[in-house]
Amino acid sequence: MSDDDENAAYRRLEEAIEEVCRIEGFGGVPIEWVVIAASQRFEGDDSFTQVGTLLPDGGGRVPFHRVLGLVDYTHARLQAEAARDDT
Repeated sequence: MSDDDENAAYRRLEEAIEEVCRIEGFGGVPIEWVVIAASQRFEGDDSFTQVGTLLPDGGGRVPFHRVLGLVDYTHARLQAEAARDDT
């Protein structure tokens, strides 16, 4: 894949994230985002799972502490939601 193709794909991803945020009622413009994706493939009788993160512009400009902050915050919120659902 060429750099132009990759840049175009990331632009489309960012546009899609902005559109979904708008539909979901987010106010303003998304300033940070992390997409966590998992894929699974099969080779014969073996299966392999790959988990990765997608970040703006391929992640080159996003400091790890910002990514970890978003993921940790979301993790805490999901845990709180799960705890409420268990009651």
